[in-house]
Amino acid sequence: MNILQVINSLDCGGLEKLTLDLVKKLKTRGHVVTICCLNGSGSLTDYYTDIEVASLNKKNGLDVTLPIRLAHIMQQKKVSIVHTHNPGPLLYGTLAAKLARIPGIINTRHGRAPKHMNRFVWNMNNSIVAISEDAKKELLRNNAIAPKKVSVIHNGIDLENFGKVINPLEEKKRLGLESSYVIGTVSRLSEEKDQASLIKAFAIVAATEPKAKFIFVGDGPLKGELEALTKELGLQDKIIFLGFRSDISVIVKAFDIFVLSSLQEGISLSLLEAMATSRPVVATNVGGNPEVVVDGKTGFLVPPKDPQKLAGAIIKLIKNPELTKKMGEAGRKRVEEKFSLDRMVREYEALYKTCLARKT
Repeated sequence: MNILQVINSLDCGGLEKLTLDLVKKLKTRGHVVTICCLNGSGSLTDYYTDIEVASLNKKNGLDVTLPIRLAHIMQQKKVSIVHTHNPGPLLYGTLAAKLARIPGIINTRHGRAPKHMNRFVWNMNNSIVAISEDAKKELLRNNAIAPKKVSVIHNGIDLENFGKVINPLEEKKRLGLESSYVIGTVSRLSEEKDQASLIKAFAIVAATEPKAKFIFVGDGPLKGELEALTKELGLQDKIIFLGFRSDISVIVKAFDIFVLSSLQEGISLSLLEAMATSRPVVATNVGGNPEVVVDGKTGFLVPPKDPQKLAGAIIKLIKNPELTKKMGEAGRKRVEEKFSLDRMVREYEALYKTCLARKT
């Protein structure tokens, strides 16, 4: 198949990385795949030089010429499947695909979908994909979509990248943390991830566990605010902000515990990656997190915006090394069984073929 993936950009984020991994795997399975960014290409293109990326440099606000320009690319490349990701690409990509008379049109809604797209646009697609059962319920509740068009395909990760044997002590030493108990997270520093509650929880942990250190991997608009809170709580010697890193699969090996404090979540890639690295997790009981984490078996689920309970779950793991090891092993097994990249790619590939075999 000749497939065009339409996204806003390839700036660093879970959606963008997932799309790139999907494209790489589809190419190895014999398909011709191109990514089209409505805005600029973004920083991640530097790490995926073998993937063809086109940028349309969308104008601010409503760009009425964009569907025409995008349709031209579709016709030029003789595309048979257009796969859009999230609202902007859904609108422009769907209109362009109709102009270009593309037979297969699919949208993936990454996360929960408020009502902001009318029935006409949604139902011009052959199929809508939600990345969790929770997201599917929210999608159908808030949008006038024919239920038969909506399916669930859970996100997946490349297990090979996260199964490599790396000595955790060596990785801690590389980060200057060889004598520390390391708790970490990987996420964009933004409001919906609620890292402020995480810092407050760590203040409670640090008061009882002097060897504990916390690592934030990721960047975002709240970095300055979170650094200020860290200083205000006197934790600047215990919390490290590493910023964006391309070696996450290695850094996570230095973690003893992985924590995710999101207020909302689809299927978090960083959560899957930590579990694939055999790390126990503590995550908020929101969105798709309960579909990933088996509470009490692969980690703990706690209420959002509750630093006290977040800290309590972390401390329980610190004080019980045997439980920590057992949960980490169970987490790896769960990801192998339910959340592999190969499984995700096969499901999308099957959906593409189904869409080509029927009319919208």
